[in-house]
Amino acid sequence: MKTLVSKHDLEKAIPFLLARAGARMGNAFSKALKPYGLSLSEWRVCASLQHTPRQALSELATHIGTDLSALSRIVDRLVAQGLVAREKCDADGRAVRITLSTRGQALTRKITPMARHYESVALSDFTAVEVKTLRAMLLRLHQNASPLA
Repeated sequence: MKTLVSKHDLEKAIPFLLARAGARMGNAFSKALKPYGLSLSEWRVCASLQHTPRQALSELATHIGTDLSALSRIVDRLVAQGLVAREKCDADGRAVRITLSTRGQALTRKITPMARHYESVALSDFTAVEVKTLRAMLLRLHQNASPLA
């Protein structure tokens, strides 16, 4: 009896397709961020803090999908640029929360329409229903992948 061996087709693998699409979009947006003095990772921190202010480093790391040591260096750069600040927690004096400065808020608000434009270009031939479905599926995929972390 012949055993069927399933071939892994990289061109159809979901992680590969996600990474490739994300890289294309991220590289293009990174170039657009250069005049603002931000890297893509720095932008993600600012955008995350705009969405959910005063996050602990661990919350921020989980939200943007990076490790704590890399995030700490990103936050250091943003602090040096005057875009974010570290604040002591009221409840726990040892805990630190990251917050956008007034300058960081203004810059984030300025860049957000450009971020929306890049997303709309990438989704230009999707219907509203497809976009809603894609968002839901990506959220599910992220949640389903949590045991892998």
